[in-house]
Amino acid sequence: MSKGSANAGKTNYGIGQSYSEGYQGQGGDIASAELPFLQNELTNPQGFGAQTTSQMQTQGGQAVAGATGAAKEAADLNASRTGNTAAIPGVIDANARAAMAQQSNNVLDIAQKNALLKQQQQQEGSEGLEKMYGTDVTAALQSLGLSDQAIGDWTGGKNVSNNFGEEYLLGASGFGAQQKG
Repeated sequence: MSKGSANAGKTNYGIGQSYSEGYQGQGGDIASAELPFLQNELTNPQGFGAQTTSQMQTQGGQAVAGATGAAKEAADLNASRTGNTAAIPGVIDANARAAMAQQSNNVLDIAQKNALLKQQQQQEGSEGLEKMYGTDVTAALQSLGLSDQAIGDWTGGKNVSNNFGEEYLLGASGFGAQQKG
């Protein structure tokens, strides 16, 4: 290997090393912010969160309470129109049972959706952690590989150049020397 290709190789090595260190630093900066978030997603997913699930349950309860109140009003109105107040307790009881069942279904539906969201967050945390490792290391390794490739290209080009001189230039002068003799 000639002095020029050795110097170019050293220069390329330094450039590749510099890029590699830069990518590792950037990867470290990203990891310091993203890693705790992804680890928390994996080990402690929040789902909707306690405050949001509480609000959802309250909203579901408000709808049930509104329907229950409207049913009582309808039962009272019907009793006053017909003069038959004996049916009011039965209507209120049936309405209360339906309201409790509906609110129970609301809470179970919210809990189920929250559990599914937590599973999804765990999967996303796991996938994110998996991708982070590849991102941190891949760019640094690629920069070192490109440096190696450049050194190989330089050396290969130098070899072709040397072979060209030996084969064609020296061969041509040898040919000329043979003709003179």
